[in-house]
Amino acid sequence: PPAPPPAPPPAPTPAPTPAPTPAPTPAPTPAPTPAPTPAPTPAPTPAPTPAPTPAPTPAPTPLVCPAGQFDNNGTCEMCAEGTFSVGGSDSCDACPEGQTSESGAVSADACFVARACAWGDKHMCDRETGCTFGCESDYCWSQCDALCPRLSNDGCHGCSEWCWLTGSAGKWEFCTENSQCVGVRRNACAGACTY
Repeated sequence: PPAPPPAPPPAPTPAPTPAPTPAPTPAPTPAPTPAPTPAPTPAPTPAPTPAPTPAPTPAPTPLVCPAGQFDNNGTCEMCAEGTFSVGGSDSCDACPEGQTSESGAVSADACFVARACAWGDKHMCDRETGCTFGCESDYCWSQCDALCPRLSNDGCHGCSEWCWLTGSAGKWEFCTENSQCVGVRRNACAGACTY
């Protein structure tokens, strides 16, 4: 009998398909490091403002007191009775011997020989004219000469005669005290000079 056909060769065993090689996992891209926040730039320290240069202190102006006054440690004061000053001085000069002056006298010409007043120290006395004066019953009055014997009409001559004084702004000068009559003590009589 014929020989049996040869057995077919076995089908080749397919080579196993290799498992796909996984693509390598890329290394993670690191998150970018944020740029550091710059520290704020400090405001520049301003240069110190120089202290203003003080204006030079002017030399003190020397005190010049007017006539009749003197410089007493930086204060002008009136010259005392019996003295005078022509101004710009730190002292007052004495009147010539045997003479006196009112306070605030401005020259040697203001010195005089003091005269007595008829009423003595009971009222105010103008020692230059020898006339007593003052305030009485709200009006200024002065000693005067009517019948008083005298060699001149200059001032008063020791007699107790008097009159109301003419006012600085009216017929009479109103007053409440003797010192208010100083400014009008040599005004004319506003009426008769009488005992």
